[in-house]
Amino acid sequence: VTIDHLFHNCTAVISDNVLGMKELLTYIYKQGHRKVAYIHGIASAVTQSRLSSFYRTAEELGLEVPDEYIKEAAYRDTKTAGEKTEELLDLDDPPTCIIYPDDFSALGGVNAIREMKLQIPEDVSVVGYDGIQIVKHMDPRLTTLQQDTEQMGAAAARQLISLIERPKS
Repeated sequence: VTIDHLFHNCTAVISDNVLGMKELLTYIYKQGHRKVAYIHGIASAVTQSRLSSFYRTAEELGLEVPDEYIKEAAYRDTKTAGEKTEELLDLDDPPTCIIYPDDFSALGGVNAIREMKLQIPEDVSVVGYDGIQIVKHMDPRLTTLQQDTEQMGAAAARQLISLIERPKS
């Protein structure tokens, strides 16, 4: 049984990444951001769902997203996320908000922004995805999409118990 990962011949518990990204980008838009960048994870079903939802929602909101605003960094890779953040902020027309593929990556972005002597949120806003406990203690507090990991874990456990109790089915 996998969580948020599709793997051949495995039962998967998947969060609604399409709705999550739509809600996140809509919230960012309502906060006044019109120059939104997205550092997405490496190719996976989760990444594809989030990326397609990002583009679809941007189109619905009338946001133009330049190709240079879209970067890739592996999930939970703070170093690469920081490097991609620097690339985005070095553009002639940098974004006012950067979405990261997960909260750990957002921490890498925050570090890069601070090393560049920029202020959050005055110079650039940072948005994560997951809602891990540690980001609740950041200053300023990280905007992030809170996933219900307890519910997802419980659903995965129920699936696993079912597979153990009925292995032939």
